[in-house]
Amino acid sequence: MKKAAGWLAMITLFTNMSLIVAKAVASYLSGSLCIISSLVDSAVDITSGMVIWVTARAIKKHDPYMYPRGRTKLEPIALIIVSVIMGVASIQMTAQSLESVLRNTVNPHVDLASLCIMIATVVIKFILMFDYCFRFDDDASIQVLGQDHRNDCLSNLAALFCAWAASKYWIYLDPIGAILVSLYIAITWFMTGKEHLIMLSGKSAAPEFINRIVRVCVEHDSRIDYIDTVYVYHCGTRFLVEVHIVMDPTMSLKVAHDISEALQNNIESLPQVERAFVHCDYEFSHRPYHEHKIV
Repeated sequence: MKKAAGWLAMITLFTNMSLIVAKAVASYLSGSLCIISSLVDSAVDITSGMVIWVTARAIKKHDPYMYPRGRTKLEPIALIIVSVIMGVASIQMTAQSLESVLRNTVNPHVDLASLCIMIATVVIKFILMFDYCFRFDDDASIQVLGQDHRNDCLSNLAALFCAWAASKYWIYLDPIGAILVSLYIAITWFMTGKEHLIMLSGKSAAPEFINRIVRVCVEHDSRIDYIDTVYVYHCGTRFLVEVHIVMDPTMSLKVAHDISEALQNNIESLPQVERAFVHCDYEFSHRPYHEHKIV
């Protein structure tokens, strides 16, 4: 999956590099703020594609001494960085559009060449969105690439319509369209950044997934007498699982260890789980904070 993320990020990067040249030509020919906002979006897309590609490569490189548990947290960190870059660029484009209205410098003139370039951009992004990224929608990096292509489809369609309508009917549709496109991109990426920031902060999993973990524990081995506590919380895009089980105090250490280790491996086989820790006990009368400090 990480290999697919790296390849798709590279494809996205080279596609955006090609499209940015085409959009630069369309922006020069038309002078449309909508198309310029789309050009800025593509420029930031190149940055995001490079960040995700570098992150995917870094995650694949294991160093058991410097990073004994891997570097999977780089993924949400990279996505937060991309979200900030996208948001700042969109806000800057909004300010530029407002400034053009106040200074009365709006003068779009969309010709056939500009229209063809923007239509080709929408078609290419549409193909990338469905033919590549939606095949691997379980990976967070690929989800972001899919979201990026979806945003580009919508923003380019809006830019195309507003630029054309502004050149034909009302010139102020151009800055209005640029502002709407920029605000849409900013809000979308703000929500993405917020989501991954919450994940990094260690938010608990949804009750449905916690219940799934509990079911795995209950059905694992009949020699497990009780399930004491189950904690499932985010560690980046995936989950850390802590399970406390209770077994017969007269059971041998070897048997208790084998049951606990098998349960741990069973839980870690779930694709959503980053790491599982199973603690074996012989009673459940103590409080959870008796074993660990409260943080």
